[in-house]
Amino acid sequence: MKTKVLIIIFGIIVLFAVMLIGATAGMGEVKKLVIKDVDLTMIADGVYKGSYHKNRWTYDAEVIVAGHKITSILNTNGKTNKAKKFNENVAMEIIKKQSPRIDAVSGATISTKAFEMAVLNALTTGLKK
Repeated sequence: MKTKVLIIIFGIIVLFAVMLIGATAGMGEVKKLVIKDVDLTMIADGVYKGSYHKNRWTYDAEVIVAGHKITSILNTNGKTNKAKKFNENVAMEIIKKQSPRIDAVSGATISTKAFEMAVLNALTTGLKK
């Protein structure tokens, strides 16, 4: 009886450890991302797509630029679209600031950085060379 209880407790501990490792994998790399400002005068009007994928942080951004201003941002990734309110808040802040580099949305620093990077990658595709 004691052996079965110990096996169950050990199994729960192992399961918890695996879940913790999975949840935090890649976190350090995302934290270290450097989000740069983009000169919007160098981006023609259009729809630009970019993405950032690192473990559980996976964003695909569609950014609309009109008159050298960011007018719309959508996260088109089905996995992270479930956090619709978060995505909308980050998008609104980026549009308000007209830069992919914003202050983190409260309580979601790492997710904010990953979303910012997807937007930065989208805008970078539109830079005139």
